[in-house]
Amino acid sequence: MQGKPDMSLQAVRDFLNRVVEDEQLLKDLTLALEAEDDRAAVAHLASKRGFHFSPEELWTEVQNLQAEYVRQADAAVAALSDEELEGVGGRSGGGDAAVVIGSKAWWGDDYGC
Repeated sequence: MQGKPDMSLQAVRDFLNRVVEDEQLLKDLTLALEAEDDRAAVAHLASKRGFHFSPEELWTEVQNLQAEYVRQADAAVAALSDEELEGVGGRSGGGDAAVVIGSKAWWGDDYGC
């Protein structure tokens, strides 16, 4: 994101940062993500905690964070030598969507995306 972030998008980032620090909020977020309209449920949960943004603003910032995560991962992979790449194992980057909150990542296949 360039320049000064929109206040609502910053509220999304602040909310997601709070989730990392608050175990109960993480549990509540996990439940909200199971709702039929998960974006609205998360926006409602956030609003009850003093973070105000719309479901659309939430989705915009999640997409921004996913793109940022992909850019960072691509840069890290590009910095690896051929030998290091051969030694890397784990989940492939097969196009799965990921939501990263702090140091935790939830992949699209974890939530049916």
